[in-house]
Amino acid sequence: MNKKKFKIDWAGTMDKIREQGSKKTNNSYKDERIYYPQFNENDTAQAIIRFLPSPDTDIPFVSVYSHSIQGAGWYIENCPTTIKKECPACKANTAIWESDPDTARKRKRKQSYYSNILIIKDPANPENEGKVFLYKYGKKVYDKIMSKIDPGSDSIEEPIMVFDYYDGADFKLIIKKIQVGKYKMPNYDDSQFSAPSPVGTDDEIEKYAESLYNLSEFTAPENFKSFDELQTKFERVTGVTGVESNNSTPRQNRPTSQTTEVPKVADEGVFEGTDDEFFTDLQKED
Repeated sequence: MNKKKFKIDWAGTMDKIREQGSKKTNNSYKDERIYYPQFNENDTAQAIIRFLPSPDTDIPFVSVYSHSIQGAGWYIENCPTTIKKECPACKANTAIWESDPDTARKRKRKQSYYSNILIIKDPANPENEGKVFLYKYGKKVYDKIMSKIDPGSDSIEEPIMVFDYYDGADFKLIIKKIQVGKYKMPNYDDSQFSAPSPVGTDDEIEKYAESLYNLSEFTAPENFKSFDELQTKFERVTGVTGVESNNSTPRQNRPTSQTTEVPKVADEGVFEGTDDEFFTDLQKED
């Protein structure tokens, strides 16, 4: 095997990953490009996946913030703080954090990550094996990735760039639904990385590289509504008024509506249950 043909220099990438990790980023349809592991009758989903590089971003994943807020309908929107712009929900949360922390927590932004992955093994859907998908994941999986690629200077573990074609590692994705109150929530504690190994031959890697999806679209400005659009919807759903952008003059007598929206939202591929259970899940860290 010619180990240099698709070799990636990850040194500069790690600096950017650490920079992003030091900062504290919803679609209304099911994106068929995104991989959704299937649960069995024992409320467990299992697969072996391999995280792959990104073809168009500096680091091999993108981070997106979003809100999922229930009121007079649903406020399910990408949070503009993802692209360093103002968000009415975040501004409203800041205003009530001390006086009403419970409400603020329910309305807080949720962080998700997107990466390219290769499906190595999928017992529930073997036709997925050998195919490249996008994968959306939360903090628990992100932390497992970071513990491998950047274990820290005080760790005895050697860094493993799990996204690398040659020196990366397969990920045993094991998701179990556990009872949390009246809901069953996804748990990733049993998921773990295997020992480093090449993802395939040079010919196979070339095929995977040609199948990668662009990640920059998830943080493209056109995927984020304006402050005024979001504020109008936020007011309609929550009844909260008076939250203004720092860059605009106050608006008076804005109309409100009690129309109840029933959004069609794709989950993270880790939850099966009623709509109320799913939307509650969106507001929790995995």
